[in-house]
Amino acid sequence: MNKLVLNRILLAIVFLALVYSLYVLPFAEWIVAVGDWSQKHPVAGPITYITCVAAATILFLPGSVSMMIAGFLFGLVPGFLFAAAGIAVGAQFAFLTGRRGARRWVEQKVSGNKRLEAIEKGLQEEAFLIVVLTRLSLIIPFNVLNYAYGITSVRPRTHFFATTLGMLPAVALYVYLGTLARDLGQIVSGEATPA
Repeated sequence: MNKLVLNRILLAIVFLALVYSLYVLPFAEWIVAVGDWSQKHPVAGPITYITCVAAATILFLPGSVSMMIAGFLFGLVPGFLFAAAGIAVGAQFAFLTGRRGARRWVEQKVSGNKRLEAIEKGLQEEAFLIVVLTRLSLIIPFNVLNYAYGITSVRPRTHFFATTLGMLPAVALYVYLGTLARDLGQIVSGEATPA
């Protein structure tokens, strides 16, 4: 069997298992329990959230879900701040992992390759702008870029600030969507009443 076909079959099985788990597992109860716990622990809740988001970013888990959870748990402004912090910290750890794990190998491969040297030169000259623009475009997956920039000549400080700045619009959007889910949940449950 072709490796590509096998990968697609495995991906379809994982997807179907996740969809099935949405109907079988009590996700709504878990989310309510997490929300209650975070309200009872105003310091530990955000710290736990930021730590989990950073770990999820390193492990290639989708950031959109974690950002919506911030809006759901903490509201718009605190959720925005906590989500931005978690995403930035996770992205930086992934960047540093890429830097420590593969940078020397990439330097050896780049030397002598004119195209790769041109990309490296562009990153040396306009790293901040390139990182911000790639974060804004969302064409290349966020988690892939974290590791990819780690193997380039982008400085860690430049990566951190450019990533943080470039992700702010997406963070704001997803956190806002999370707050809508929170409000819709209150409306459906009857907790919210019109003024």
